[in-house]
Amino acid sequence: MPKADSKLYLFIIWEKSRNKTEEILDDLRKKFVIRDVYQVKWSKENFLNNLRRFYGKTLPDAQEKAKVCGTGPFLVIIISDPYPKFNHSKNMFEEDLVNSNINESKIKYRKWIGEDFTVHSSISDSETSHNLTLLFGKNPHDFEKDLPEEWNGSIKNLESDLIGHDGWNDMKQLLYVMNSTVNYVILRNFEGMPREFDYHDVDILVNDEKLPYIVDKDFSSLSNDARSIEFNVGGKTIIFNPNYFGDHYYDERWEKDILKRRTFHPNGFYTPCKMDYFYTLLYHVTFHRRWKNIGKISDKYKKILSDLAKELHMNKITNRTFDDIDYSKKMIEEYMSKMLYRHPDTIGYKLTHGEHSRLIKSAIFIGRKEGMYVLLSAIIKKISLTINPK
Repeated sequence: MPKADSKLYLFIIWEKSRNKTEEILDDLRKKFVIRDVYQVKWSKENFLNNLRRFYGKTLPDAQEKAKVCGTGPFLVIIISDPYPKFNHSKNMFEEDLVNSNINESKIKYRKWIGEDFTVHSSISDSETSHNLTLLFGKNPHDFEKDLPEEWNGSIKNLESDLIGHDGWNDMKQLLYVMNSTVNYVILRNFEGMPREFDYHDVDILVNDEKLPYIVDKDFSSLSNDARSIEFNVGGKTIIFNPNYFGDHYYDERWEKDILKRRTFHPNGFYTPCKMDYFYTLLYHVTFHRRWKNIGKISDKYKKILSDLAKELHMNKITNRTFDDIDYSKKMIEEYMSKMLYRHPDTIGYKLTHGEHSRLIKSAIFIGRKEGMYVLLSAIIKKISLTINPK
């Protein structure tokens, strides 16, 4: 029986590795609690797309992956770990707590099979949430409601592609999946969501580039723009404009804080906390290129800012405060100084934040995973963003 506080993880034994199923199940029983086992069958026509969406940018070649793993039914084994061993893991975008018990088992099973990537596992809470939501359409909280405490030995059959493979029914369904698969906030203009908003201009801050693969079933890094994602929801075309951590849309320190301090909106999505909403919006309408060139704040944003100021008990601020663009700039400068945030478009910022070193690491990562064509496209796009920030 799993401990009350034990977390869920999953293993996938791909089709071509199923000759080792019994050995793997026997080993899992010794170390973990097997909660349930599914045989999942993806359609032939969507198999490669499912792989791309499941692995995102980390998958260099879906066809090669399919050759190694097979395209037939595979097993998904849901387990609990009563005695997890956690280690901190840091990648290019974020830190995560990795369960080394799970990771070590995955590596061992791959050695048994004799080929890399023939067995998959989720090794952290965030990866489990991502995997379960895409595979079963339920986040871990909802999935566990119907999960037995221990597997009864019977394999359940599921014939279904990843959720969203045929588009999205509505914004509620899309946001449910986003909430469990990516670390994001909708930066602004979300007051009427999910029913009423500008479908062609949804500005998002997100920690990495999983987002386009999840929301757009046909996304390809070779032919699509990860910073302008166009896809269908309930018969309407929506355009997401993501700003990824490391794009320096805001100071990197500020971007981290925005994602850490994010709040869950009653209508079912993540937004900046009220303080971050006020100052990121004020920064946007005074320093980002589009509004900086206009030199004044629109009436729409004046009202939002003055309403936020009231909620934050900034009693001296009124709607008319934002008529003075220089005073508005002074407000944001004082806040940024207090929080040790800097303007990301300055040469000093780029030098002190190791921009060139980060770009080299990113280039090596992209070059190895996706090839030189994608690398060159990414370099051109990055140069454009650096010269002309939004």
